[in-house]
Amino acid sequence: MTDENIDKQGLLYAALAKAQGGMANPVKNREVAVKSDRGSYKFAYATLDAILDIVRPALSANGLAFTQTLEKREDGMVMCLRLFHGGGGLVSTCMPLDQSRIVKMQEMGSLMTFARRYQIASFFGLAAEEDDDANGADGNTVQSMKDRPPAKPDARSEFKRVRDAMNAAKDATELAEVMLAN
Repeated sequence: MTDENIDKQGLLYAALAKAQGGMANPVKNREVAVKSDRGSYKFAYATLDAILDIVRPALSANGLAFTQTLEKREDGMVMCLRLFHGGGGLVSTCMPLDQSRIVKMQEMGSLMTFARRYQIASFFGLAAEEDDDANGADGNTVQSMKDRPPAKPDARSEFKRVRDAMNAAKDATELAEVMLAN
């Protein structure tokens, strides 16, 4: 790799880091109920459009764009994501698609949407799926899963936070704002 290419990649990675800092995890806006021979379960996830609505503005604001293409290789079909930077840098990754059960084109479309969603979320570091701690991959059935409420700060930590905010106040107005907010 030449020095010029190294510089281009450096600019791309810096822009990507800045873009990722502007991306929040998408809202899991779809819930699915599944029935199978092993039972039934529900899960929530962010749809492809919800993920794209988060990714595109952050990338664009930092001179980045991406494409996803379906490509045929000797060992099967792959979904490739390529990230481009205005300065010339490029990063790409491809994931294999399991076509073993595809009969109709609509099934291929469904597989492509699934692959695009997972690939984008993974590439840009977004949590777009519920985390079942790999139980589904292990063939286990999760009986129930709920989020724990966030831990409340202990009284000592809270006191220190308020004290520090009061000490940092530059004048009486700022001090009053701190006291009213707490």
